[in-house]
Amino acid sequence: SRFTAYFQRATDRAHPRNHLLEASLLNRVMAKRFINDTSTVVTEAIDGLVMSTPNIARLDGYPDVKVVVRSDWDKDAGKVSVICGGGSGHEPSFAGFVAEGFLTAAVCGNVFASPSQDAVLAAIVATTGPAGCVLVSMNYTGDRFCFGIAAARAKNEYGLDVKLIIVSDDVAIPDAKQPRGLGGTLFVLKTAGAAAAAGLPLDKVEAEAAAVAKSVRSLGVSFSSCTLPGAEKGEERMAEDEMEVGLGIHGEPGFEKRKRGSANEIADILCERLLKTVDAGAELAVIVGNLGAVPPMEMSLMTNAILKRLKSTKLLVGPASLMTSLDMNGIQVSILQLGPGMAERILAPTASRAWPAAVAPCEPKLVPMPLKDADADQGAPAVDPAVEAIIRKVCDVLVAAAAELNELDGKVGDGDCGNTMKRGAESILEVLPKMSTASPKKTFAAIGRALNGLGGSSGVLLSVMFTTMAGSIPEDAAFTRETLGPAFVEGVATLMNVGGARPGMRTMVDVLCPVAEALKQGTANAELVALAKEKADATADIKSTKFGRSQYLNEESLQGFKDPGCVAAALVVAAIAQ
Repeated sequence: SRFTAYFQRATDRAHPRNHLLEASLLNRVMAKRFINDTSTVVTEAIDGLVMSTPNIARLDGYPDVKVVVRSDWDKDAGKVSVICGGGSGHEPSFAGFVAEGFLTAAVCGNVFASPSQDAVLAAIVATTGPAGCVLVSMNYTGDRFCFGIAAARAKNEYGLDVKLIIVSDDVAIPDAKQPRGLGGTLFVLKTAGAAAAAGLPLDKVEAEAAAVAKSVRSLGVSFSSCTLPGAEKGEERMAEDEMEVGLGIHGEPGFEKRKRGSANEIADILCERLLKTVDAGAELAVIVGNLGAVPPMEMSLMTNAILKRLKSTKLLVGPASLMTSLDMNGIQVSILQLGPGMAERILAPTASRAWPAAVAPCEPKLVPMPLKDADADQGAPAVDPAVEAIIRKVCDVLVAAAAELNELDGKVGDGDCGNTMKRGAESILEVLPKMSTASPKKTFAAIGRALNGLGGSSGVLLSVMFTTMAGSIPEDAAFTRETLGPAFVEGVATLMNVGGARPGMRTMVDVLCPVAEALKQGTANAELVALAKEKADATADIKSTKFGRSQYLNEESLQGFKDPGCVAAALVVAAIAQ
């Protein structure tokens, strides 16, 4: 397609841009993005950054000159300026790092396009005084040309002393003559910014930054390419089970395509290749960078895998989005073999909000668990055979009723109520031999813990009810109506508070609530059984409700069918009373 052909040309950094064609093609294939117009994406983004970030401004050169500068910078104060830049689409690089202790200015091109030499020159002239400037370029043809020419013009036309450093940290292609500049460039910029902030002269700042540029190495892996602002995402060049290793940051294909691996397998690939570029056992500074679309959880998971393999890591930056490639679903790892003074520069303070402070990684610190051991809390169980027999009988009744409850639930729900009750009963039977059934407090606490692992709303709510009952009963209480009635009422009240159900909503509360109140008032067992059955039967006449699984059914679907949770509750009441 015409757009595909354009995109392929756009990856060549030296190719001249026809911005009218770019806007025309992109606007025709507009996709879901938070943008207004493809021709103003970069300028509007820069203005948003400048408005929301203290101590930065921009040169008044739109649309051709897009330069962000420190507004608190005095170029005649005797300190070296540090400038970098490149195409947009790599945010927060580079404008997000314009701050004290980092960049003095950032030059922004259009998306994935080199800035013009005039824009680079404007940045140099605006921020460079007698102390000179360190100008950093990533190793792409267009960037080298524009930054190199701008550096020469700054000297010839303005008498400014500019030192150009080109970063080529990519190790994807063995023996490449022109390795690309990647995320390791940020170590170079941080070093230069810290050295300049410390007041070092130009030759010293240049030497420290050049030493880092010579030593830093980067490699990336991605599951997808990226999408230009406003463009439909075309057919993905990677199959669902594929990934690319050794890709750049402009959507170009990786050096090799492999079957998609696990996090550990990807970490093996990255770290094995990167470690070959440094001395064995050398202390490292590491950046774990998000290329744009990897969820934070997965970034942390990958960081864990990477640190287990880069055991000599002394300083870690990230995981974070530092030099991205729009919405690319990939990561990039940069390592720097630390030489004299490098760690000090990386750790030096900066006002950049986009730069996470480097940390010394360590094994996870463990804090002892504060919760009581359930079995230890029971101690040697004090058994009441009568109570144990009742519990076993109730559980047996629920296990036997599983099919009946499933059938009923299949008419008004998802058909698994019986299975849920059966699993709950089986979990209680499993812990019953260790249960101190002579103590209602310990009995209800043990039942609450058993039901907590049941899953689903029923398990959680019943666990809450029994746990609340246990908390309301004194240690030395016995199984009496005087003890159980108020505890049952309080447990059901907590269940309703947590779950939100009330009587009349076709839930087990329709049985539990009236039975609890009746038990507290001393109602006889036979009457409790009759009350539970009456309330369960009555749910067949509740035609509509706005709660629980029944809220999704119409009146015809509910009419004549009892709520299975209420039927189960009535069975339990009957089993206990008998």
